[in-house]
Amino acid sequence: MKDNEALTKYIGALVDELSALNIQNVVISPGSRSTPISMLVNEHPKLKSYIAVDERGAGFFALGIAKSTKQPTVLICTSGTAASNYLPAISEARESRIPLIVLTADRPHELRDIGAPQAMNQIGLYGSFVKKFIELALPEASEAMYQYARSSINRLYRSCVTAPMGPVHMNVPLREPLVPNFAIDDLFSSGKRKNSAHTILTKTLAIISEETRNEITELFQSKRKGLLVCGPYVEGDALKRIIALGSLLDYPVLCDPLSNGRANNNEDSNVIDTYDTFLRFEDIANSLESEIIVRFGSMPVSKTFTQYTQRQQDCELIVIDEGDLWRDPTLKATQMISCDDLEFCNAIFESYEKTTEFQPDWLNEWKSINEKTKNGLQQVEQFDELFEGKIVQVLAKSIEEESTLFVSNSMPIRDVDTFLLSQSKKLKIACNRGVNGIDGTIATALGMAAAGDNVTLLIGDLSFYHDLNSLVLSKLHHLPLRVILVNNDGGGIFSFLPQSKEEKHFEALFGTPLGLDFEHATALFGGIHTKINNWFDFEDVLSRKNDGLQVIEIRTNRQENYDLHQKVWSIVKSKYEK
Repeated sequence: MKDNEALTKYIGALVDELSALNIQNVVISPGSRSTPISMLVNEHPKLKSYIAVDERGAGFFALGIAKSTKQPTVLICTSGTAASNYLPAISEARESRIPLIVLTADRPHELRDIGAPQAMNQIGLYGSFVKKFIELALPEASEAMYQYARSSINRLYRSCVTAPMGPVHMNVPLREPLVPNFAIDDLFSSGKRKNSAHTILTKTLAIISEETRNEITELFQSKRKGLLVCGPYVEGDALKRIIALGSLLDYPVLCDPLSNGRANNNEDSNVIDTYDTFLRFEDIANSLESEIIVRFGSMPVSKTFTQYTQRQQDCELIVIDEGDLWRDPTLKATQMISCDDLEFCNAIFESYEKTTEFQPDWLNEWKSINEKTKNGLQQVEQFDELFEGKIVQVLAKSIEEESTLFVSNSMPIRDVDTFLLSQSKKLKIACNRGVNGIDGTIATALGMAAAGDNVTLLIGDLSFYHDLNSLVLSKLHHLPLRVILVNNDGGGIFSFLPQSKEEKHFEALFGTPLGLDFEHATALFGGIHTKINNWFDFEDVLSRKNDGLQVIEIRTNRQENYDLHQKVWSIVKSKYEK
């Protein structure tokens, strides 16, 4: 047997099976124990590898690639605390249903629990945040073991892509010597069958039963005050069909910005885009009592919509959700239907018969309020102040067709929810709304850029600081990224929460001003930094093409931003009184 033949062929089979499953992208956080996996990935002709030395950023970078491609991305790291740093991204992937395959190298069994360096318990490290965990056997030189390695990757992949998709984990114990023998012929052929993949995996869709379809159809025919709700993560084909279903039923369709139902939208559709604003007014919300609400995707960003849903009495709340997870933070669901979104809509189209005598007063009322609200929100365009809400409107008009607007959590995503109105321009809006954290925002946006998206990142100063390390990914992999840095020197969202009334503790615990000059950080990573003082300069810099890292900083004032939001609500409220 040639030197290190068992290790080389065993890990070669493992790596090749990733390619056989049509996986293309691998993110490597370099380290010693993962040497054979990383080197053989780099050697494989069909795998694209990215180096990300900071594991926390690497995890979110992989998540961004998978979010864009909707295909599993592989993460590879060495043993010890390196693996721990993947947990934030894995938890986000679990809740937002993003497919990640995590391969952590480990010490062999004889070096565990005895004080060996860079060794800790990695068995089940990510707990319930992964859909499946496999501890791989140590490498052995036999065709049976090479097939076992391939079969194990197939098992992991199947769990990863089966609805609901999510992260999976394989722990790979390895003994020294760790360097593969590249002199071996056919590095990637061991254990390979004639088929491309070791096992042919067949995907099936969850469909609605005929009995349930008939029951839901009867509900739609009997309850005229209905809503369809598109939350985050509704897929493109399903989104179009849901909007069409709204037209069939004469129901308003409330589209969260992350459903992408507000972009490339026909003005004649039933899409309602300003509900986050008008449902905050109690008299308006009380006049719009629903009889049935059908929600697709996860819970919308809007807190006012959540509160509206919780206040509904004698209302059927039906959640359509492929898989067995329970996504109903309102605790008001009357029915959970495990069904693919598109299949559900198709089933209703087949069975629903529209009554010609029906007059859509309910739909017209929602549309009328939505139009008046939109008219009020558009007055923001006249503001001279550097208002954070206006930033969203200027971006929506200025960024290129087919672009991706990646949005940070906290205040930016809420402003996008409020101020991003329906438009014909085709844009993709994305955000990490699984666990809603501010970590990994830059890395995720750069992951989407690595997948080919033309990305503009809208981010606050705390989120920017939190993931500053990840800017190096733009430099290392020559990834263009335009960053709109809204710098209000702290956590702007807390000015809208009850904590703001506690002046003694507010600034230290919630305002958290950092007083940083980010221009130096941008320069450190080879970027261009521009500070904006007026709207003309902002629109001008947005019109320029940039192939690298571009940070456009807009300084705002937290108190002024709060006051301007209140002014907007007053303007909108006045539109209902005319």
